[in-house]
Amino acid sequence: MKIPGEDLKGVMDSVEFLRAANLGEEMKIGRKIAVVGGGNSALDAARVAIRMGAESVRILYRREKNDMPAEAEELVAAEQEGIQFHYLTAPARVLGKSGQITGLECIRMELADFDNSGRRKPQPLSDSAYRLEVDMLIEAIGHEPDTLELCRDGVQRTKDGRIIADRRTLMANEKGVFVSGDVFTGPLTVIEAIASGQRAASSIGRFLRGEALSPLFSRNGYEPVNYSDKPPAEEETRERRRVAITELSPEERRTSFKEAVLGYTPEEAVSEASRCLRCDLDSNE
Repeated sequence: MKIPGEDLKGVMDSVEFLRAANLGEEMKIGRKIAVVGGGNSALDAARVAIRMGAESVRILYRREKNDMPAEAEELVAAEQEGIQFHYLTAPARVLGKSGQITGLECIRMELADFDNSGRRKPQPLSDSAYRLEVDMLIEAIGHEPDTLELCRDGVQRTKDGRIIADRRTLMANEKGVFVSGDVFTGPLTVIEAIASGQRAASSIGRFLRGEALSPLFSRNGYEPVNYSDKPPAEEETRERRRVAITELSPEERRTSFKEAVLGYTPEEAVSEASRCLRCDLDSNE
């Protein structure tokens, strides 16, 4: 965050924190924890901290609630588990004593004109500083890929470290160099990273066979799906709500690492599967 006091003991990066928690490494958890950020990593860190015994967890975000990039269902779950949210708030200084974090000086923000991301840019409000008593700070403010070594031989990259490539074939400016995942797109979902990996693999296969590159996927053993040319029955296209998945209560979730989403019963699974529509239909016809 480039603010004074970040080198104090008790200040951690969210990825470092989550990795240690998932590997079961011994880690001292603070009683009062602040998490800075508004993405899924921030919410993951906050929810893990609650489960590890923190008395209170606050998430500080410099924009408004509807600007948060985190998944909406994750936000709802965090609220249910008692995590507090401080919107339009940014940390200004980490406070400490004897090398250990003891608090956080924050400043309130207001939203100004829109920036390049399509969101209004936050700017500090004068005379709005206040202090929070915290003994642990987790930073979840985004990361950049470490591509410097990869790009020393002429491969081009953006200012934030992402490798530049053709969006259709995923080949970089250097012939025979292909990219996929966050190192090309920036942070997206796991499934989007997998999809780009498939596209890159298809391009690599064509390149090695001396074929022209194409944006189309190729998979071993893939066969087109045959579908009926008969119009769907009214029951097939009747709109029905998604079957809600049973979850543990917030009280149970915040005290253990048990699977929170319990899944469908056989009857619920059949009901949900019956909602499938005819994907082969052209909506323009």
